[in-house]
Amino acid sequence: MKNKKWIFFLFPLFLFADIKKEITNFYKQNYPEIIIEQIKIIPLPPQKYKTIIFLLNPKRSFGNIKIDNKYYYVKIKAKIPVCIATQIIKTNQEILNRCKIKKINFKNFYSKPLFKITPDIVASKIISKNSIINESNTKKKPDVFKNSSVSVIIQSKNITISSTAKALEDGYRGDEIKILINKKIKKAVVTDKGEVKIK
Repeated sequence: MKNKKWIFFLFPLFLFADIKKEITNFYKQNYPEIIIEQIKIIPLPPQKYKTIIFLLNPKRSFGNIKIDNKYYYVKIKAKIPVCIATQIIKTNQEILNRCKIKKINFKNFYSKPLFKITPDIVASKIISKNSIINESNTKKKPDVFKNSSVSVIIQSKNITISSTAKALEDGYRGDEIKILINKKIKKAVVTDKGEVKIK
């Protein structure tokens, strides 16, 4: 009887191991650092199956999967490391050294949280203290910031003129942006940090 009881408790764990592994892999594709603690599947899935279709939204901790044309409800309990702002971060300020890593319960995120912060990540808007750093409130640091003063090279035939202007848009190397020069709006190409060129 003891052996039968032991088999009875272990059997369900091995029975659904493959499906749970596929669900785990699905979430890890979007959140490599996620720590899944529990997966519930209702009703109980089959031991063997031919096809599995994920109808889950990776930003949510619940949803549906379709196994051999039958729908199953999935609910996960997990934790995820995120970056939390340790102070108010102003627009265009660097994020690094202004946040800390914290593990929180995985929930419904309106925007994907960032876990790894590099020096080229800046705030795209004001970020409140204790807010989660995510894709919607950050951006890659541009080579030219909107409303900043830029060096302008104006090339016309064999003449090259240097001047200054105001950038009206963010820009990266190779981007064409609008600038305000001599009270006129012109288009210029970003050539380097804080530098543009008018052809």
